[in-house]
Amino acid sequence: MPVSRNLIVSLSTVVLLITSISVGSFTLFLPSMETEFGWSRVMVTVPYTVAMVAWGIGSPIFGKLADDFGTRPVILGGTLLMAAGFLGMGLAQNLWQLTLCFGILVGLAMGACGLSIISLLVAKHFDAASRGRAVGLVQMASPLNALLLAPVLFMLIEKSNWRMAALFIGALLLFIAFPLAWIGARDPRAPHPAERARIGWRACLPYLRDKTIMALFLARLACGLAFYQIAHLVPLAISKGVEPAVAALAVSVFGGSAVLMTFLSGWLADRYGRGRVLGITYFLRGIGTIGLAFAVPNETWLFLLVVVGIGPTYGTVAVNNVMFFEAIGPKLAGMILGISFIVHQVGAAGGPLVGSIAYDMTGTYDVYTFVIGLVLLATGAITYKIKDVSNAVPRQAVAEAAQ
Repeated sequence: MPVSRNLIVSLSTVVLLITSISVGSFTLFLPSMETEFGWSRVMVTVPYTVAMVAWGIGSPIFGKLADDFGTRPVILGGTLLMAAGFLGMGLAQNLWQLTLCFGILVGLAMGACGLSIISLLVAKHFDAASRGRAVGLVQMASPLNALLLAPVLFMLIEKSNWRMAALFIGALLLFIAFPLAWIGARDPRAPHPAERARIGWRACLPYLRDKTIMALFLARLACGLAFYQIAHLVPLAISKGVEPAVAALAVSVFGGSAVLMTFLSGWLADRYGRGRVLGITYFLRGIGTIGLAFAVPNETWLFLLVVVGIGPTYGTVAVNNVMFFEAIGPKLAGMILGISFIVHQVGAAGGPLVGSIAYDMTGTYDVYTFVIGLVLLATGAITYKIKDVSNAVPRQAVAEAAQ
């Protein structure tokens, strides 16, 4: 069935809106699970840490499958896998069950129906002049779930319990996200099996040795480390002296600001250059994150620092995805994007865990937050200097490695 690219963007945005709750929901679950099971902050963070590792492991595998067979079967399978994970999570009774359902099933599914594969799908449908805006538009869905779905989940947790919220997410994935993905997950043209030339993993090697690509990988690592702010946003806000309801509202403030900044980053990247905009978003994140390491005088200042320090997060992800796609081309983009998310998830797995250890040892997030702010500022200085990344590696080198 022919589907216009605008409809593909619209449906992909809604699908990503729902699948992205996999990342944003855990900060809402964390205090309730800690209370129910009586676990330490480190122990209750284990399922999230495992999920970040599983996301990293699954990303290159699903990326390679998307390169070989198209994004459609990968997105559909990932949506079903994520639904199973959240439904199982709602019934889990101990740490290993939570780790299996959220950590492994949901974590793997993030690599199949999350940011990288859906961005790849959309990037294929647009040329360079409008690709940044298109990818930025669809990736607005990731923070938008914090604005739209986080209040609903918080209400379910407060009125019922965190298990009901997990079951609710599973139902959304199964009965809304999957049917919409069935309609909208369409590659520009599915090649005939006889035309489908698979490229081996060795074709990645020239890219992995390129300085520009290495800089983009470092940016991924820094972004992953800073994801601890999203996983710990509610307890981080509470540590600043605000009420739990205000801390939950901070999640929505993050979502609202990230929606705007994600689209704005894509539009500015099309207009003023990818590297320059990527660097600026990291500078903003670094400044705001360092601000969160100090005492916050009131709720307004807390919300402002969340906007500056965490709001640009998905803007950096969107621009970084476009830069990878343009440097690599559509035939290998899924594979390299997947490998880049391994690097991202090394940080995203370690960042929240180290933050938990720092909190359990000191009773505060402040020192660790300050260090992450410095890392983000350094990343801004590195990425701001990146010029045009199209054809970053000679095609002849890639062809020779693929043979």
